[in-house]
Amino acid sequence: MKELSTRRAFLAAAGVVGVTGLAGCSGEAEPATNATTTATETTSTSTTTTTDESTQTPDSGGVESSFDRGTVVDDFESFGTDDSRWGTIGGTVEADTDDVYAGTQSVHMTNENGDVAGIFKSFPDGLDLSKHDLSLAVKLEKPVRGRIAAEFLAPARSDMLTSKRFIPKELNDWVRIDLGYTGRSGDPVIESVQELRLMVLTEEGTPIDVHVDDLRKIPKPDTGKVVLQFDDSRISHYEVAFQELQERGWTGGSAIIPNSINSEGYLTTGQMREMRDAGWDMMSHPQTSQPLPQYSENRQRQLIQEAYDYLDLKGFPEGARHFVAPYNRVSKTTLDIVSEFHDAGYMFGACPNNAQRPSNMHTISRVMGKDPRGTRRVLNLADAYNQLVVVTWHTIGRGQDYETSPEDFRNVLDHIEQTGLEVVAPSDLLDG
Repeated sequence: MKELSTRRAFLAAAGVVGVTGLAGCSGEAEPATNATTTATETTSTSTTTTTDESTQTPDSGGVESSFDRGTVVDDFESFGTDDSRWGTIGGTVEADTDDVYAGTQSVHMTNENGDVAGIFKSFPDGLDLSKHDLSLAVKLEKPVRGRIAAEFLAPARSDMLTSKRFIPKELNDWVRIDLGYTGRSGDPVIESVQELRLMVLTEEGTPIDVHVDDLRKIPKPDTGKVVLQFDDSRISHYEVAFQELQERGWTGGSAIIPNSINSEGYLTTGQMREMRDAGWDMMSHPQTSQPLPQYSENRQRQLIQEAYDYLDLKGFPEGARHFVAPYNRVSKTTLDIVSEFHDAGYMFGACPNNAQRPSNMHTISRVMGKDPRGTRRVLNLADAYNQLVVVTWHTIGRGQDYETSPEDFRNVLDHIEQTGLEVVAPSDLLDG
């Protein structure tokens, strides 16, 4: 493994297969929605106090190192005792001392019959999230391709914020996520959240098996942010996206598949350099015919390293700091490798992130921009609550061969201009 003097070592790419069978991004992605969740309520007389900031070291190893940002809202060390003050929404809920992220125990929620498994806690004095976001460690084993849902009752269900975070199929180990807002009803008083609900919802008959641990609130800035990304090094990234963003004085990121460059329908090296010189990041997008977790560890390492090396040798080392997951799918092993060599990693998560710095820089959540209405809703929430939205497109053009029309693309850009959100390049999250 080579060492770099000014930044962490990276893995890099020269493409392993031809242009046909390029790495896909949309395989399991779904557009972000504004839907809220419902669940059967169980009464509780919960109260809580916020503990001092502490440093905790996850026991699971992997990409997660000690996480000491922000303030502990609940470490779940007293869960299962009279002092816990958590109630059960559904399923079987118990403390688990064998499988933990931090400390000595986590919360294990299961429901073999599906529907819902979750917990809730009341905050009689109010939980102030006006200047903070919540960050949670989760381990979702069932269902695969599931979502962690959170509901923020402020003060009641009629005035509520919702968060839904998608977890990719093979990522069934501990991972820290930001609970970015994806839905809103009424007029929530975010300075005084009265109840928090953490749950997994499925169709009846689909089993649920999830752990949660180390709930924290982490500071956020006074202004929300937007990162605009474009996958698969398509020519429309230059001909449409680059030109539109240039007119607005914005920058973005293009996820580069090495073997596609200089081929028909794809970016040229010259166009990449022009975009780079204008402030864009040429990001690493390994060349694969199937999701990375389906390869051996050694093969994953080779594919990731080849993708980085391509960008580094071609003069794009800043953009090469960023990894974009093929097919939006990673496993714990994939993230272990990525975290060795990249400073940031992106995949579909369907929700916003903490705008100061996402709590896991290697699983930054993206939303798909092909649905303008859904994208505008998430942008509005990020604007209202100062969060970060990473919006992603693939091909932009007219006709059935294109994912997004130029009109729909401009519609989203025009909407961003009407918000107070700051448009930043991927590297601004690292360097700004």
